[in-house]
Amino acid sequence: MIEKLKIRSANLTDADELFAIRRDAIMALAEEYGRAAAERWASGAPPDRASKAIATNSVWVTECGSMVVGWVEVSGATIESLYVSSAVARRGVGSSLLAHAEQQIRATGASVAYLDASPNAEPFYARRGYKRVGAIKANNSIPMSKRLDV
Repeated sequence: MIEKLKIRSANLTDADELFAIRRDAIMALAEEYGRAAAERWASGAPPDRASKAIATNSVWVTECGSMVVGWVEVSGATIESLYVSSAVARRGVGSSLLAHAEQQIRATGASVAYLDASPNAEPFYARRGYKRVGAIKANNSIPMSKRLDV
């Protein structure tokens, strides 16, 4: 776990950095998915993806010192995205962001959190209590949910 992590609400000045973290996190999976598939996924979002998320949903970032190293996006009871810089992967940033998102979802009165996991992220979410709740979707994502009231 990284010391001195701070989670705060994202603002529009973070958008370019969040978009870059998304690309970095996806490209770090190039070995698992293959370079061409990772590139298609990373390039699949428009450049204003992060700014639109900040404008329309709840988005939080994790800072380590003055650097943004990860972000999570929530819409209602759904975790729309969670990305962590490859430089700090597997060091607690994603877990901290997920716990924060769940706390925020719970605060709205929802008792279940939902998300669509990429195949590589399914074990991460499963270790944190998420279970498959449907068939794999056409985009290869896996619908999952977690009860928050237990």
